[in-house]
Amino acid sequence: MINRKVEELHMKLLATDYDGTLRYAQDVMPEDLKSIEEWKNKGNKFVIVTGRSKESIDAQIKLFNLPCDYLITNNGGMVFGENGEVLLSNYLNFDVCLDILHNVKKIDTVISYVVNDGIHRHRIVLQPNAVDHRYPNLKPDVTEAELLDMTHFAQIVLSMEDTDSALEVASKINDLYYEQVVAYPNNFVVDIVPKGISKATGLDFLIEYADIKEEDVYTIGDGHNDIPLIEFGVHGSVMSYADEDVKAHAQVEYDSVSDLISKNL
Repeated sequence: MINRKVEELHMKLLATDYDGTLRYAQDVMPEDLKSIEEWKNKGNKFVIVTGRSKESIDAQIKLFNLPCDYLITNNGGMVFGENGEVLLSNYLNFDVCLDILHNVKKIDTVISYVVNDGIHRHRIVLQPNAVDHRYPNLKPDVTEAELLDMTHFAQIVLSMEDTDSALEVASKINDLYYEQVVAYPNNFVVDIVPKGISKATGLDFLIEYADIKEEDVYTIGDGHNDIPLIEFGVHGSVMSYADEDVKAHAQVEYDSVSDLISKNL
């Protein structure tokens, strides 16, 4: 009788940020897409973890034919299943939203703000003559009065004049509303979500739901709002071109998503 050593195989999960990590220079690289397919062909799961709304990331998934198993949007506030069903939802306190929006309209470096209800997003322009780096093509579809009648906000995104302004305004919001919200600087924007919500909390919920062990989870990001994702578990990684203060939170650096996959498949 021949004894054979059988190695137990664990399903792995790759959770990647989108903008600046999987998508950069306005594109998703063919080598990344090929590697993701190879990752999934081995029986592993692929998840995008983003600050975008469901509506926004769905358009990107269709554009680049991204093979996602799950989605974590709104910086961890919303989690969606394999068929697009809502698995987790979190919403901001509406009175706090009103106060924040009232105050940010007094800040000259806020070009516009976008509110989403967990699925759809709506933009209000505050500085019509300024350059909006994040939302130049997102047309306002409601008035501010109509927006405030919705009373159901999952995330507020402030589009800023520059990245330094995003850091400054995020810090001010965190100082003023630290008991109710957390504000993440994210390049030219500030993402505002309920207190206690991050990309890591969304991922923690998902792996419990999908029954995947933390040691089988691989994460990667590039920005300040990715730090909770980068710190998640024991395989947290960062893009090699990220800022040094973001890199400090990672276990390892990779040049691309395909680089990560090739070294962990």
